[in-house]
Amino acid sequence: MELIKTNNLPQTINQKAVEKVNAHLAEVEEKTRAFDRQNSQTTLSLMTLTMMTGQSPYRMMRQVMAEIEKRKLALAESQVTYAKNLQELQELEGKDDMVSVAEYRHKSVLLKTLENKINGSFKDIATLLDSYYSIKEKNGIEDWDESAFETEEKKHHVRRGFELMYRNLMQGGRAEKSTLEYLQQYGVHPQVCLTEVSGYIKHSAERVANKENLHANDLEDFLDEMAEKYFVNVDKTSERLFGKADFLNTDYMYLLEEHTTETDSETET
Repeated sequence: MELIKTNNLPQTINQKAVEKVNAHLAEVEEKTRAFDRQNSQTTLSLMTLTMMTGQSPYRMMRQVMAEIEKRKLALAESQVTYAKNLQELQELEGKDDMVSVAEYRHKSVLLKTLENKINGSFKDIATLLDSYYSIKEKNGIEDWDESAFETEEKKHHVRRGFELMYRNLMQGGRAEKSTLEYLQQYGVHPQVCLTEVSGYIKHSAERVANKENLHANDLEDFLDEMAEKYFVNVDKTSERLFGKADFLNTDYMYLLEEHTTETDSETET
């Protein structure tokens, strides 16, 4: 079956090229289905979900939701465009004039491209959902609400401060101004952080020199340890600024208990 009809093409078109396209384009179109979305599952899971969020489970889950939201919107828009093109294609069926035949083929190609995009969006959302439930299972999270997210934020920001210090020292050998400010905002003394991270870098360098094959998980474990050790500093900063450690107002939050009560009320109704 010819993918490109030659009867309406100008005689000046290279026929050898047309023959090559018709002979091999079908396979390329078939394999294109493997790239019907912007990112691979590997990139989406290991890079997109941790970019600027580190490995905080709640931050990663929030990123999952943000990515799904974007794809839901793209999916809705693609479905509208698909429906319009399908309707226009149906209106062209049966017409045999040159322009209508060409438009029919054009619409057919557009529909195929849109089908790939729609399929890619569904595959992305499915991948993100897999990641979401894997994160919950790995971290023993059965259900959560905004309050749980806020509680985890203390550890996240302290961990992030140590991560930035590590990157600063590895890249330029000194702490950046923004990193020092970030650490102070969350109650970590910059010199304490500098000492901890410098010690870790020295210790790691010795291990590498002794032919130990360090994994990136070693760094992640160190950052987790720092978060556990220093996240209580956030409360002391809160007390200094607001007169109390817990300054968050749950009245403004999405809470699991309230959601459960609302669901039960709807069920009873």
